[in-house]
Amino acid sequence: MDKRSLCLLLICINLCLVIWLVSVQQSPMLEAEIMADFGGGSSSITGSSTPSPPSQTQSANSGSRRSRSKPYQTKPSRTFSNNNNSDSSLVSSNTFDSAATPPAIRSQTPAPNGSSMQLMDLNNFVYLIDQPACDKDVRVLILVHSAVRNTEKRRIIRETWADRKYIDGTPLKVIFLVGGVGANAERWQQFLGRENHLNGDLIQGNFDDAYRNMTYKHVMALKWFNEKCSGAQLLVKVDDDVFMNTPQLVKYLTTPSLPEFAMLQDPQLMLCRVVRHSRVKRSYRSKWRVTYKEYPHRFYPEYCPGMAIVYAPDVVRRLFEAAQKSKYFWVDDVLITGILAEETGSKITPLKYYLEQKDVRSLLSGEADLEDPPFLFTNHAIKPDESMEIWQMALDRIQRPLLTPPASSLASASIASKSAAPSGWPSANLSEAPQQTIATGLS
Repeated sequence: MDKRSLCLLLICINLCLVIWLVSVQQSPMLEAEIMADFGGGSSSITGSSTPSPPSQTQSANSGSRRSRSKPYQTKPSRTFSNNNNSDSSLVSSNTFDSAATPPAIRSQTPAPNGSSMQLMDLNNFVYLIDQPACDKDVRVLILVHSAVRNTEKRRIIRETWADRKYIDGTPLKVIFLVGGVGANAERWQQFLGRENHLNGDLIQGNFDDAYRNMTYKHVMALKWFNEKCSGAQLLVKVDDDVFMNTPQLVKYLTTPSLPEFAMLQDPQLMLCRVVRHSRVKRSYRSKWRVTYKEYPHRFYPEYCPGMAIVYAPDVVRRLFEAAQKSKYFWVDDVLITGILAEETGSKITPLKYYLEQKDVRSLLSGEADLEDPPFLFTNHAIKPDESMEIWQMALDRIQRPLLTPPASSLASASIASKSAAPSGWPSANLSEAPQQTIATGLS
């Protein structure tokens, strides 16, 4: 071999070596870059400090997005943000732009058995992140409506009323619902993937997570329950800025002497704080402005505010089937629990006790007791420190030993508890036997 040929051979070998090194090292380098953008390792997602997610400005300035007209829908719509008042980004009310979706989440596979790719007027609906179907021990599925960027709110919930150390000893299951991240926001998608990998509690639909797409999220909740958890006794739909008193719900489920025990077994149950005679907002200054074309009447029908609703399975099925045939209307609680509830003959059961902001202050100041009166939900916009304090009060109540009652009453209470509660459920009295099934993981 002459000298020239040998030089060419060495150049080719070096070139191949460089190409191989670049291809092998590129993936770890990109991963390290993304981890740095999120403020460290993936373990920080659920740690005591929330990571710094990708900036909202980056997503906001990602370029134009396709839009298409929908019945009962205006555009553009504002995306959610952590503080719920950011107007730095506008997203049209169209479906998730698959062309901008990273290959890892671009799915063209058929829907699983028993599931449909239809969600109202979306013909190509799929779950970008999904969870296994409920097992037979789940009696209440709690679906928390969250926004992609509400990482801090989800963390607070996981550390308080949905704490796994408590929830895993009860017949409750908690899952968070989010929409798509929008175009050119691949890093947010990877962030959600890691959050779900750590917690296993996210469900994501392939529609933009935008204010005017909340009806899709609500109907997705009905769909998921109807197809994957219909054996449960109840569906609870709750927003991520509401405190839910899960120990009180367990007490209602397992105490036959309480009137709420029978109420929660009603096959026609749609429980909420009912809204009556609500005037339709027409002002251009209103966040909830609705045009006459979207809704022609002066008042909305009686409906449930979307912040907290408890459904029986039969009601879920009826409302989901009606929603699949309905025209799209962006005010989700009015459409589903008002308009469609009227069409399907579903009646609202008024929720008796609701903790307003003033009641939260009274409770935390010691002027009121946790069970005087008992409550299932607080109002919107509860603060993280308030959630933490109320949850600690609930834990103290669970773990607080009772004064020893007479032997006869203790025996009769034990018999009633065993006859009422299904196998594997916590005891009816959360201050007694649950210390073995629930409180052991909390001490």
